[in-house]
Amino acid sequence: MATTTYLLTKTPNSSGECQIILRTYIRHDYRLRVQSGIWVNPKRWGKKNNITIPVIEGEEQQDLLKKKELLKKLTAFIENAVATTSDRNGLDRTWGERQVKAFYKPPKAKREDEKSFFDIIDEYIAKHKLSEQRLKNFKVLIRCLKRFELYKWKTGSRGFKLNLSTLNPDQLRQIDKFLANERQVFLQFPEIYEEVPYSAKIAAKTPKRKRPPVLDAEGNEVPKGMPKERGQNSIADMMNRFRAFILWANDNGYTANNPFKHYSIGEIVYGTPIYISIEERNKLYAMDFSDDPALAVQRDIFVFQCFVGCRVSDLYKMTERNIIDGAIEYIPRKTKEDRGVMVRVPLSKVALEILARYHDPARDTLLPFYSEQKYNVKIKEAFKRAGLDRVVTTIDQCTRQEVQCPLYEIASSHMARRTFIGNMYKKVKDPNLVGSMSGHKEGSKAFARYRDIDEEMKRELIDLLE
Repeated sequence: MATTTYLLTKTPNSSGECQIILRTYIRHDYRLRVQSGIWVNPKRWGKKNNITIPVIEGEEQQDLLKKKELLKKLTAFIENAVATTSDRNGLDRTWGERQVKAFYKPPKAKREDEKSFFDIIDEYIAKHKLSEQRLKNFKVLIRCLKRFELYKWKTGSRGFKLNLSTLNPDQLRQIDKFLANERQVFLQFPEIYEEVPYSAKIAAKTPKRKRPPVLDAEGNEVPKGMPKERGQNSIADMMNRFRAFILWANDNGYTANNPFKHYSIGEIVYGTPIYISIEERNKLYAMDFSDDPALAVQRDIFVFQCFVGCRVSDLYKMTERNIIDGAIEYIPRKTKEDRGVMVRVPLSKVALEILARYHDPARDTLLPFYSEQKYNVKIKEAFKRAGLDRVVTTIDQCTRQEVQCPLYEIASSHMARRTFIGNMYKKVKDPNLVGSMSGHKEGSKAFARYRDIDEEMKRELIDLLE
């Protein structure tokens, strides 16, 4: 076992103290000499090369007792390091200096109860009330943040980890830029998306068959797993979600750091809601699709949604049990964790007619649904065939520029909800009454976008000037 003796340097510091030198036995022809970082007054250094403690109690006695105990611990630390080293030939002065440094500043070992950034996010999800859709959206954000970590590694910041204590506005700007450019990141570092995929969907194992390639607007094949291009509204929404987590972490004592204090999230910009008139809805419903029964079914589902005004996620969850005394009743999934308010919408003749047409006690769902993606494709096709092609002005969410396009190009399941709200709001101008049937909470800002004066009313006012 290694043994250690001590020496005192001859040159004192400005306080008149000299530093203790450790001499540790390594082998018969070599003793390691290393500075201890412990300084004492030569008057308190005994003939046996050790610190002598005065008998009189006082501040000096306490100080020397601490230094003697510290020297003892340092000696044991170095002797243990020597004893556990397999090759003593490499134990030189540099090695000794590293041991002293490690003694005074040990590497921070992660405690068993210490939680990582993503551990805390998991706790947030477990404890915070999130609707099913919000939970799904938050998990999208988590995967993005994990890919951002890997991207930092790939671009030179080896060992980078997101940390609540060190998160700063500059990193938030980097995350914002990363969210906007994931398609380019995918092409540059596809291995990142093999480790943390863009989509969490796991395809069921089916017999292999050749599928047609997915093409972009220019006719180029889109690589499998490539992220979709995000608009500025989507990015702002994700950053708002991230800020909500940071504020929760502040409130629950995980950190006092809030980088969002000095970071401005982009504003979410919406255009005027585009919806079809009652006449256009009736024209769509009257269109003969007998040559394409599948298209007719999805058209009918869209028209039904126009009469009940629910979100497509709620529509897909409905069964015949939701039909009660001539009305449809449900609790909106987006807000049920916050309020749990039941929505009741009386069913029109057309809605009842559609339900009767597709009544099937053996089916678990209210109507014969497709996947939401295929549903939206069929809606566009039905609009085009029905001649719903008036030109509308909308906002490109990526460029924030106004663009003009035919109505059928922007038709989707959510347009059915906007049709229900818009046409009803035009009749009654009472957001609380409409909200009681659309699932919006009282005072919702969403109705502000439906308050534009009708084009017909504008024309009547202009005629008054003639």
